[in-house]
Amino acid sequence: MICNMSHYISGTVKIKVSGVMPEKFINLCVIQNIFLWGLTKNNEGLFVCMRLADFFTIRPIVRNSKNHIQVVDYSGLPFFARKMKRRKMLVIGAVLFLIILNTLVSYIWFIDIVGVKSISPQQIRDIVYENGLKPGMLRNDIPIKKVENQIMLTLPEVAWVGISFTGIHAVVEIVEKTIPKTQDKAPANIIAIKDGVITEIIALAGQSLVKKGDTVKKGDLLIKGVSYEGPIVDSTISSPPSQKIRANGIIKARVWYESYGESELVTNVYERTGRQEIGVSLKVGQQEFQLKRVAEKPEKIVEVEVFNKKLSWWRNQDIAVESNISTYYELNAKRVEISMEEAKEQSKVRAITALQSLIPETAHVLSRNIEVLQMPEKNLVRVKVSVETVEDIGEFVTIKDEDNIPLN
Repeated sequence: MICNMSHYISGTVKIKVSGVMPEKFINLCVIQNIFLWGLTKNNEGLFVCMRLADFFTIRPIVRNSKNHIQVVDYSGLPFFARKMKRRKMLVIGAVLFLIILNTLVSYIWFIDIVGVKSISPQQIRDIVYENGLKPGMLRNDIPIKKVENQIMLTLPEVAWVGISFTGIHAVVEIVEKTIPKTQDKAPANIIAIKDGVITEIIALAGQSLVKKGDTVKKGDLLIKGVSYEGPIVDSTISSPPSQKIRANGIIKARVWYESYGESELVTNVYERTGRQEIGVSLKVGQQEFQLKRVAEKPEKIVEVEVFNKKLSWWRNQDIAVESNISTYYELNAKRVEISMEEAKEQSKVRAITALQSLIPETAHVLSRNIEVLQMPEKNLVRVKVSVETVEDIGEFVTIKDEDNIPLN
């Protein structure tokens, strides 16, 4: 590697030696301590590489060996410098480009807000703008500590803030505080959120209105949020409630779910043919300009992919330049057939997937039944999935001041 670097710095010339005795030329060069390498020979002649400085000293050797030489290739720093010397404007342009690029990367042009969940990114952006971090600012002039401290003081829900730079981007990373949810102590009833049959009910606070084995519907009152001054002597006649409270208890019920899944034995699958067309439009503010249109072809089936790029002016966020590049891919319909068993399996998976979004994770599944339904359409397979669970069906409903709670 060091040898190659030395050859590049000094310059290398590759020559072709032709004549009656090209080997004599090589021997004379060795006697004169001229370093040669890359020696090859073919029908055209003998080829060898040497340093540029040695090339200017071989004239007597060529004359004494009675051969002819021809330069076939050259490389190295001297030749590159000579070429650049003839292209001064190119060199000047490259230097100016590097200077301008180095100047531009010293400024911040984009501000990225990451890590926010409940806090508005625009709220943080306003704070950093007011405290010296905005697009167009020199990176070394940005008061990082001041901006971080101001965010912490202005937004108490922020646990940590850090500002870092990546190229021309300033990244404001936010870590929000985990604020524990305050327990709601407002008076409330417990109602049923689903239809079901009660399997267990324990009223920890309030008055239970249902018992094990009762069938309830969505919205039925399960535990009433009232307390009584003394024990109830007669279950049919309740004492006046002393106050409204927040009902509490355990209410579990058997709940049934049903879902359906369908699959076709014969379907059309659309594949791209490889032909495509591109449409380009430019939107400035509210005005849109079509730079390249794609002719509509009703007989063709196409798939459209849209690439959108928006550049907002950093001085005025209301004025934006937006480019849309739409690629229209031509599609070809392909007929695909599946077996009856494959259709049943696909339908079952779709039905179960639909049920998973309805059944809570805490529910205990008692049974599951899968039934293939008879359909008049020969191409359609429908599967019904029924699931029975035991789960908590209670939900708190706040008692308003104007609500008149019945005693029974």
